Amino acid sequence: MVNDRKDLTVPAPREATEKGTPTPPVLEAVGLRKTYGDAVAVDDVSFTLAAGECLAVVGESGSGKTTVARMLLGLENRDAGELTVCGRPRPARGRLSSRERRRRAREIQIVFQDPYSSLDRLQSVGDVVETALALHFPMEAAERRRRVVELLDSVGLAERHLPMRPAQLSGGQRQRVALARALAVEPRVLVLDEAVAALDVSIQAQILNLLADIREQRDISYVFISHDLAVVHQISDRALVMCGGRVVEQGPTGRLLTDPGEEYTRQLRAAVPGPGWRPSRRTRPA
Repeated sequence: MVNDRKDLTVPAPREATEKGTPTPPVLEAVGLRKTYGDAVAVDDVSFTLAAGECLAVVGESGSGKTTVARMLLGLENRDAGELTVCGRPRPARGRLSSRERRRRAREIQIVFQDPYSSLDRLQSVGDVVETALALHFPMEAAERRRRVVELLDSVGLAERHLPMRPAQLSGGQRQRVALARALAVEPRVLVLDEAVAALDVSIQAQILNLLADIREQRDISYVFISHDLAVVHQISDRALVMCGGRVVEQGPTGRLLTDPGEEYTRQLRAAVPGPGWRPSRRTRPA
């Protein structure tokens, strides 16, 4: 359900405590900054993510949105700013024990744009999901196999897919495997980095519906990274618009799309093809 609040910095939480005060956010970023030499990729980015919420981070290529995603996972060290996940502050740097890495993995997971490169091409579908389970949940082999089948079923795959390898699957099926692997560790937050961008429109719709169903069934929140406002409109409660590494506007997705306050957001909205749109044929120079 779209939130109609006018406050663009603090989301309306989905849940409240017994005393009526908002529940703490599952993720909070304050003043995130990342540079590469003299280039500033992310500058002073702040946002929160409520329990059960889907927050979209929107922008063109090079806007800094994927760098934000990688900092959330610890795949990139931030130069400045604070990050709290599930109520626990995350240091910007430092060597982690294997136990700490596993604990963090159960708090937040990511699904990348290209599932083929993110999956081990030599592993079967069953092995991909079972490896994630075995790392986090000690259980008998038979129980683990049953759980793998359940996870595949939850993302629209069947037991017959277990022995298949990524090369034998379609793009949509590979993304479902990547999603099952991420869900296997039962994370509180799932970052989806352009997770449907490489898929055909019909397959995109299937994955978006699947993500909506999963969010209804599980205690999970999404950070949905995308350049596509049409896709963002279908899945997110709030959106954060980035340009040049900075946040230019944020608020309820419905309001941003119907009444954007910034020119850059209006330009992004205008770039979404409307009904009857047809691509123009490029002419080759003589």
